[in-house]
Amino acid sequence: MTTAHKKVTIRDVARYAEVSYGTVSRYLNGNDHVSKEAAERIGNAIETLQYVPNNAARSLAQQRTQTVCLLLQVESAATIMQASVAEAMAAANQTLGDGGYQMLTVIANSDEAIQRITKLIKSDFADGYLLFSLSEDDSLALACRDIKRPVVRSEASNRGDLPYPAVDFNNAEGQRDITRFLLNKGRSRLAYVCGPGFSTSAINRLNGFREAMGKFYDDSRVYYADDWEIGSGEMAAVTFQPILDQIDGIVCANDSIAIGVINQLDRFGYRVPDDIAVTGFDDSPLAQMANPKLTTVRQDSYLHGETVAKLLLNIMHGEAVERHYVQLLPTTIVERQSA
Repeated sequence: MTTAHKKVTIRDVARYAEVSYGTVSRYLNGNDHVSKEAAERIGNAIETLQYVPNNAARSLAQQRTQTVCLLLQVESAATIMQASVAEAMAAANQTLGDGGYQMLTVIANSDEAIQRITKLIKSDFADGYLLFSLSEDDSLALACRDIKRPVVRSEASNRGDLPYPAVDFNNAEGQRDITRFLLNKGRSRLAYVCGPGFSTSAINRLNGFREAMGKFYDDSRVYYADDWEIGSGEMAAVTFQPILDQIDGIVCANDSIAIGVINQLDRFGYRVPDDIAVTGFDDSPLAQMANPKLTTVRQDSYLHGETVAKLLLNIMHGEAVERHYVQLLPTTIVERQSA
């Protein structure tokens, strides 16, 4: 018999059901080695005594927390607002939730935050980790090497000492294809605006542009942006201003940068695409809001987040995956008015 002043314990359930403590424990953990008769008595005892399992203790015993940590590195708050990032995070959260896990998002936006997060990682507070937009040389990516929990990246790494499976888009192929799209339209005098150098995606997209241009690639016609934002596209167009009359197309690393380029070209009096064609990458909602509407490379960001989460779930459930395994998702060209 219990009172309101005493919390029902697993031992109370065992005594009421006339089974051992271990039998109740196996029942609560979903173990098959509990007889049907014992399971019925335990279930009746739990209902009668209104027993509520201590999830914290169970997690400690099982060395599981039923949580997954998504680590997101941002250079500015605007990064979180980008449609591709938001969609991927939403898909990952939904997929993990369907799998019985809660996703916790941790944002690294300063050196102090990185130090705090590194301590969290080393405390083994989550069952698995998703690394989103971490730079190649970031200490967070390195810190994850020291933990025993599964880790999956949202971008393929070019470094051999980051042994994490990854799901990424075929960024090089996508940028190569849209560059050839312009070349096939007779736009042969192309410039390029590259994303920030810390991003693997930015480097791979630049490599795709370089491959498409072949012997005509000219690094003096490449602008290296500090971030993925509209302002960087505007600065690129300002930098290209002395040679704009020699350029008939500008390939950009993402849609926001492309819109910045278009805005600045308009201020300079250049018409897009009549004078200079412009392309983006991502097919974000901004692409259709641009004037003119943006020709771009489409990547399915929801599929990206979903696939990253599914890969992590599979690994947490015991599936063997090669340490440097990379799954590349396809991209497609979306033709609109800017090119």
